[in-house]
Amino acid sequence: MISAFDSAMRSLIVAIYELGVEEIMVVAHSHCGACHMSYDHFHHEMIARGVTDETLDTIRKCGIDLDQWLEGFKDTPTSIRKTVETIKTHPLVPKDIVVRGFIIDSETGALEEVKT
Repeated sequence: MISAFDSAMRSLIVAIYELGVEEIMVVAHSHCGACHMSYDHFHHEMIARGVTDETLDTIRKCGIDLDQWLEGFKDTPTSIRKTVETIKTHPLVPKDIVVRGFIIDSETGALEEVKT
């Protein structure tokens, strides 16, 4: 999912104003592994590969909520709707930009629009 002032949003803003983008398509895929991501899983994997709890604590002290940052989503259509809404309501995105969401079937390639 995109957040209001991350690098993906910045790229969209640049595309709108510098490249003349008039429509944005948010496309997720079916059977996404991110649906099952959790910080707890990653924490164990990071520790096993040599990242220390001290390093993780330092990152947290910098204001990064690792639980939220590494949390996946549980429902792909809901995630797409939230991302579309974030883009549509961003204060720097002109109201005439069309933003739509889709899910592409990982097996067949079929593209289904998610109603927002």
